Amino acid sequence: MKHELPVSMVILDSKLSQNQRLLCQECIDNLELDQNYKTIGFKKVIQKIEENKQQQLNIIEDLIITDIKQIESFQIQINNLKSIVLQQLDQLINNTYDWILNLKQTGSKFSEYSFFKELDLLIVDEQNTKADQINCQNQIKILNQNWITKVNSQLEQFKQFKEYQQLKNIFNKLNEQTSNMSIIQQQQKLSPNQLQLIDDTIDQEEICNAIIFDSTGKIMVSTCENKIIIWNFNNGKIQQVQSLSEHQNNVTCLVYSKIKNYFISGSLDGSIISWKQLNNNQWQSSQPQCEHQKEVYCIILTQNEDQLISGSSDFMINVWSIDFINNQLTFLYSLQKHTNFVNSLSLNESERLLVSCEFGNSIIIWQKDQNNRWIFQYVVKQSIKGIGSHVKFIKEDQFIWVPYSANCICVFEQKDGQFQEIVEKIVQFNKQSQQFLYIPFFFPIIYIKDKNLICLRHKEYIMLLKEQNDGQLSIVKELDCQRWSIFGTVTNNGQYLIFWGEEKRKYEIYEIQYK
Repeated sequence: MKHELPVSMVILDSKLSQNQRLLCQECIDNLELDQNYKTIGFKKVIQKIEENKQQQLNIIEDLIITDIKQIESFQIQINNLKSIVLQQLDQLINNTYDWILNLKQTGSKFSEYSFFKELDLLIVDEQNTKADQINCQNQIKILNQNWITKVNSQLEQFKQFKEYQQLKNIFNKLNEQTSNMSIIQQQQKLSPNQLQLIDDTIDQEEICNAIIFDSTGKIMVSTCENKIIIWNFNNGKIQQVQSLSEHQNNVTCLVYSKIKNYFISGSLDGSIISWKQLNNNQWQSSQPQCEHQKEVYCIILTQNEDQLISGSSDFMINVWSIDFINNQLTFLYSLQKHTNFVNSLSLNESERLLVSCEFGNSIIIWQKDQNNRWIFQYVVKQSIKGIGSHVKFIKEDQFIWVPYSANCICVFEQKDGQFQEIVEKIVQFNKQSQQFLYIPFFFPIIYIKDKNLICLRHKEYIMLLKEQNDGQLSIVKELDCQRWSIFGTVTNNGQYLIFWGEEKRKYEIYEIQYK
């Protein structure tokens, strides 16, 4: 009405225009009484509008905050994914560095020699140089095959990237080059056939629980109760060099580095010691590590030898880091799931899976998590209920288990995400032993892929097996050693079997013949 006075009332009527709804005091005084308008104070209207608006804003803010929280959670997961992808890429890169380092170390290892020692070998065997070359080529091929399997499994996670195919092409060429080593190809066609006794003239009254060889096959290490004996090994003959003493009780297990001149020993006193070779055939021992509360029964090294894994009668599996430059072992953490003595450990080719077995019928699968720590997966189901002895991966997704309470080998393969027993692949032993005594099982399963050779001990027999074309394992030889206390190994090139037996109390060396 152009009164130009402050609005004091509002008419709540949708039929009126916006300006007609606003009343000043003069409008109110002139308002016709016969018109029934619903009015409300102007300040009350403002308050009501602001309250409604605030209520709307609260609802919207709640929705926005909920959405923001979800998006922030999404951001966190993206960052976690980014971190995991970067870790995986860093691990891939580090593995290639380790791969190159392993190849260089293998080459440098074969370039080092003692003049007089090599001269003696040259006089005795003119083919020694050729044998060294074959041995070196074998090691390079095995090293490459192990790394190819390990890196390839990590590479598969990046299939969706366009760079993947370029990486795969380089990888395939390397794989083809490794497979085309002519000398090794000829050896792969062979399979173990027979055993021929080479020497049994070296006596040892004290028990020998373990025997190992260096990567060249020229140094043999064995145990003699609580002592460790270093031997020169040449064409199936051994000559003692020195004796090492640091353990307080019998030495039970040994593992030799394939990269450096060092080995690691475990003992009934619960200690683990690393031994580093110095000049002039001198050996330096590390500080004994006694994290296990009871006897150490088995030890294995990872391929790049940055970690050691040990099993014990305290039911524990311990993981250690290795610094072979400073000759130190550092305890990292324990795995606790077994309810009896841990007898045997084995890693698959990519080293993403660890299988362990105990003095019982529990077989456990462990897997590496995103932080490269081993975590429990599951207990493997098997048909034979009894005392188990050893496990060994022979393929990426296949391992064998030897139950000492039965005369057979059980084969397990990964199906539907878990390892399952393949009943039709069970291998029955020809020799049926009736003896059954408890003795620590320190004779490990030896698997040499390039020679198609599996060597293991079952009760008083040493068994040689091979894989047939149909994938079935078959027994080649069962050597009766007459007593349960037999401990030994096979040289890394698969040429010799050597063991110590309680019946004769001497070292017996056999040449493994192939056809």
